[in-house]
Amino acid sequence: FDSPANKGWNEPDGSGKMLGNGFGWGQASHMLAWIYHVSDVTPIRVYCQMTHSEVTGADVSHSATITCDDGVVFSLSGTSLLPGYEHSKGKQVGKRVGIEIYGTEGTLIYGGDDQDPASGCLQLRTSDASDAGQVEINERKDIGFLFENTETSGFGPESLLEFVSVCEGDKPYVGASSAVGLKAVQTIEAMYRSNASGKVEDVL
Repeated sequence: FDSPANKGWNEPDGSGKMLGNGFGWGQASHMLAWIYHVSDVTPIRVYCQMTHSEVTGADVSHSATITCDDGVVFSLSGTSLLPGYEHSKGKQVGKRVGIEIYGTEGTLIYGGDDQDPASGCLQLRTSDASDAGQVEINERKDIGFLFENTETSGFGPESLLEFVSVCEGDKPYVGASSAVGLKAVQTIEAMYRSNASGKVEDVL
């Protein structure tokens, strides 16, 4: 997002209506899609602040609070300022991801380095209502941390393989559905409006 050559990532489109471009559109969409897919909440209000690259003007960091229709409130923060790049010719560095969802029936934890599946796993922690000190931890270490497949060799990412399997007549696995995608896009659009106004903005 600091490279002027990456105009598609860093500059608003030609419509004159786009309030900036950068890390929010480029990366927050992935995180939000995962959150909305597993939680099935609907955003209604957003407050967000962003910092921007001095070179391109693109947003490089953000911090947002998202309020949902059923009383759920979650915070979303992200940055492109972690040194390293997953496709660099030198040492490859993956994205760092950390998700923690707290609820009345337990906590879901998922995070790690997306270049290293062994760096994390999906974990569910639940407590025994009859004994507040008793906690059960279920981990799926066999899955590992597989957030974003950036491998450029082989047969392609899972999304492409899923498309091919559907073309062959198999029943598809609907991951990020159109409803999930809409929620993610609406949230990011509200994040940019909130950053511009300095106020809480409704999700349209």
